[in-house]
Amino acid sequence: MPISDYGPRPALRLVRGFRLAGLLLGTVSLLTACGSEPTETTATKPAKGPKATADAPVAPEAAPLHVSVFLEYSGGMKGFVPRGGADKPATEFQQRIGALITETQVSGAVAERKYYLCENAAPRPVKFEQLRDVVQGEVSQAALGTELPQMLEGILNRPKAGEEVSVVISDFIYGPARKSDFSQLPNLIRTSIAPVNRQQLAVAVFGETSHFYGSYFPAVKTPVQKRTLNGEKVPYYVWVIGPPAQVARYAAEVFRNAPAQQAFFGLKTSTPAFAPLLTKLTDPKLKSSGGTVYADNDKSLALNPSDDPVDFSVGLDLKELPIAWQQPAFLAQHLQVRLPNGQANLLPGSVRPLTEVEQSGQPVLAPYTHVVRLRVSKLAAPTATLTLALPAPETPDWVAAWSTANDNTPAPRTFGLDQILTGVRQSYPTTLPAVFTVQLPLKNDK
Repeated sequence: MPISDYGPRPALRLVRGFRLAGLLLGTVSLLTACGSEPTETTATKPAKGPKATADAPVAPEAAPLHVSVFLEYSGGMKGFVPRGGADKPATEFQQRIGALITETQVSGAVAERKYYLCENAAPRPVKFEQLRDVVQGEVSQAALGTELPQMLEGILNRPKAGEEVSVVISDFIYGPARKSDFSQLPNLIRTSIAPVNRQQLAVAVFGETSHFYGSYFPAVKTPVQKRTLNGEKVPYYVWVIGPPAQVARYAAEVFRNAPAQQAFFGLKTSTPAFAPLLTKLTDPKLKSSGGTVYADNDKSLALNPSDDPVDFSVGLDLKELPIAWQQPAFLAQHLQVRLPNGQANLLPGSVRPLTEVEQSGQPVLAPYTHVVRLRVSKLAAPTATLTLALPAPETPDWVAAWSTANDNTPAPRTFGLDQILTGVRQSYPTTLPAVFTVQLPLKNDK
């Protein structure tokens, strides 16, 4: 039985079965399963023809991912991977990166995976076991390292790099020998990631901190070229670069233990499964309206908001989004509703994930991961198209908080991080494309 969120209304509630974009949703099965349970929609016209059967849409299966993992292993990174033992707990870097490369190795979402060490030359291919040994601290010799722009350029200019997911793990400390290069950092990054712009790739940046042991090399050199740390926390980063849908899928299905500090550029997903659900699915504290809405002509909704606003729920399949973007608070903040020649909005507090019980108990809900509730207060034209979109967020505030102009004192900040990501942001159009957009035709039933 569907979950009831509103008390019964005196009027008899009827709902037409409907088909959206050619996919039969089987709404009637939701209503008849509950006997006398009232529905959330009031139909002003009787349903015609035979009752629809439950035939929920099935989303196409995504193609397996091809992933290449690049670990910078320089003197400046060695402190993240001390050799452990029974009496020496692993650092956060060893725990998190160990889990990430293991998940990449075993995940069914990944069809092919390759591993590389970025030293003082071109990326060197290694086996998974070799990379794991480095993370565990079993490899003592580290290289001098490669400057950040050159490392990114070497990774992205590989043949077919634009067709796969590149995962780059580094502290991203940029300390060029030529001091004048500091002032050109955004431009140097733009040049090094030029394939991102040409091939319309996405870049995801994840920031994390870890205990660090040994020689620490800051970007801003002083008479003392390095310091020795004994467990102070400093940042490292994971960059995920590739076709937008593949980056989104890697973030959602493989990098499931991602840190809270996340930034995405150029991220887009395929159009999610989306449909109105004419049944009660939202929080019981939400106030219901008295307007009428029903399925019309098997492709749109008919409604009459002239006297009272019209409320209805819609289902969305958002499993391709990064986990952080699937959270109700994020969606409630960023989802946008547009209705030309009308007025519509997302009801506060209405965004929530569907539970496993709801998805398994009602076949019509199975294709969706989330439900939101919309309110149409005005519809002036005979017909209109309601648009629900997720605009791409801009660079998040944590980037500025994690940036510094002088990194001689070890702290959870990185020299010029804001300038590095400014170069990434400038590689995209002034207005980032929407992550996804879905549309629902409406008819004014005056």
